[in-house]
Amino acid sequence: MIVTDFSSALHAAFEAPDPREAVNRIKNVVAHELSQTDTRATVKKTDFFNHSFAPDLVLSWPNERERFVFLKSDTRPAVLRDDVEAIRKHDPIVFALDPVNDNPLGMDQRGESSRDDDTLLADSRGMEVLIQSRYSEPVVGLASSAVLQGGRGLLTEREAEAMASSVAAGFNGAQRLDSGATAAAVAQISGHFDRRRTSRLLRFLGAVWVGSGGMASNFPGEQDMAGDLDGTALEFLMELPPIDDFEFWRRIGRPLTLESISRLHLEDDSENLQFLVGSNLDILHARACRIIEHQPELGEEENTGFRWKLEREMLCLRGPRSTTYFAGKVDELKVEAQEGDGISLQELLRRSEARRIPISELELATPTRTVSYATVNRDDVSHDEELLKLSRTFSSTAYVQTAVASLFGSRPLVCDFPNRTGKGRTAAKFPLGTFAPVALSLLTSLTVEERLALDHVTRYYSDEQSQPALFEVDEIRVAQSAPESHYGVAARNEIES
Repeated sequence: MIVTDFSSALHAAFEAPDPREAVNRIKNVVAHELSQTDTRATVKKTDFFNHSFAPDLVLSWPNERERFVFLKSDTRPAVLRDDVEAIRKHDPIVFALDPVNDNPLGMDQRGESSRDDDTLLADSRGMEVLIQSRYSEPVVGLASSAVLQGGRGLLTEREAEAMASSVAAGFNGAQRLDSGATAAAVAQISGHFDRRRTSRLLRFLGAVWVGSGGMASNFPGEQDMAGDLDGTALEFLMELPPIDDFEFWRRIGRPLTLESISRLHLEDDSENLQFLVGSNLDILHARACRIIEHQPELGEEENTGFRWKLEREMLCLRGPRSTTYFAGKVDELKVEAQEGDGISLQELLRRSEARRIPISELELATPTRTVSYATVNRDDVSHDEELLKLSRTFSSTAYVQTAVASLFGSRPLVCDFPNRTGKGRTAAKFPLGTFAPVALSLLTSLTVEERLALDHVTRYYSDEQSQPALFEVDEIRVAQSAPESHYGVAARNEIES
């Protein structure tokens, strides 16, 4: 259904000869319009229609409370006021089936209700405006979602146009640090949403403001911006047109974790996801990874690079021949390992040499014997003559089962070659900027082109920046609030202690 057809479709639904069929059509039209207003919402029809106390529709979202929708065909002010008064305690959406032309509930001139009343009175034209605006200004989608979850006051065509233009201008204003446009959006948001949605939208604008280089203390308005971006706001940010600004994404991403990104629901590997992850490879940490090889799917374009994606509630790096999944713990890797053999010692040495990765210990196995090899001080054994001599005593069926790579001098990464799984020993975690290239280089055989592509996807990463993040992440996040902190020095102090 074309967006502008909602009002005419609603009018046509009334013309059905059978009253029951008319009710069903009306509910279908309104349900479809609501689902277009917020594609994340689930709309459930009830057995009631135009009832005084029972809702006609129920809206629901993951991890959000339900919201009742009452359809009202009589929009005369006195009747509508009585109807709303009877259901006000539910903080419902009252959806007028005829256009609301005046101010039947006695709200102020901006369409706002009293602060203790979270009822939303809307009509089809108001919803249409939000749907249309979302296509031309995607950021309005965040507001349209918030309208259904916690919108309040009046939402007719005029109010919806003011809201959409103000939110879009506020987002653009926050990017430009335009206090006037941002303040206008803050005022619009503060009057038309409940406290939770107001907080969410203002945190979103505040994050864009800070991400664009502004000071949190200079953000327009007296609203409390405390708290990180929630998943819904971050998802909308991911779905916006590409914002190719390293510093913007770096500021946005500093409070985030691997877990918070993994919980997002995205339909594809958006460009903004590439920017967000690529700009924060030093503070996104994982303890475990697993590599799954794959063949190109039928009709899939040939992929020569690596891209960050979200699959099975995990952040992963998809390449030409494999996908690497990352998690905070091994048991959080929600993908089965592909069982295989280990690799030869010569192949391990070739892989470690290609990226100059020190190997502190390893385990060789034949069908009948297993040998573990390490020096007393856990030095790099990859060029140890004794190891090479030992390997010659084994048959050609000897494979390396596991190897331990020493990252940053003291952080052991255990590589399980048959399962293509890597994990930090004890509580060791690694920044993705190091973890991804090291794990892929050791657990798979990369071509020259793949190595170059891997370097490209981690091009903004610096070892010196990342080192403190290998230790107590919560403590390090406190230090990250000071932009001039010396990451490398902090890491060395932690190692020495």
